[in-house]
Amino acid sequence: MLNLSKLEAGQMELDAEPVPLISEVQRVAEELQPKAREKEIDLRLETENAWAEADEGGVQIIARNLLSNAIKYTEADGTVWVRSYRADGRAVLEVEDTGIGMAPEAVDDLFEPFRQASEGFSREYEGTGVGLAVTKRAAEEMDGSVDVDTEEGEGSRFTVRLPTAGGGEASENGERTP
Repeated sequence: MLNLSKLEAGQMELDAEPVPLISEVQRVAEELQPKAREKEIDLRLETENAWAEADEGGVQIIARNLLSNAIKYTEADGTVWVRSYRADGRAVLEVEDTGIGMAPEAVDDLFEPFRQASEGFSREYEGTGVGLAVTKRAAEEMDGSVDVDTEEGEGSRFTVRLPTAGGGEASENGERTP
């Protein structure tokens, strides 16, 4: 909630610099792998060398929120994919799952604070409901966007598009080369 408050108040500075998405995706995946293993979820990384002109902390916030939600809303024996790649002149971070998905009408309010797939006293999943609001706001602060493709009972795919960093390529481990 603190991140959302800071973003909305303009008190969280997101500085644009070249950020290797492959490194950020791997870091967050390693951090959340124990939770995926505990739920018997297959966590798969599919990364290409993509550099975003973004804030490293902002990218970590986005990746952590999307990946933790995917794990939370995916049942045992499900799969979560985390991808980074370049497409249409943008650096792309994508998280897809075989989880519970959502009805199309739920997508309209999805990025509003305090909204969740299950709400009310009988809600099944814990959390504050601010992760996706923070994710959207952080992406927008970095001149990016967030889209969702979802179907109830089939899973969801969240796609974040950020400006591509210019110059140089990245090696397999995300290090920049001239």
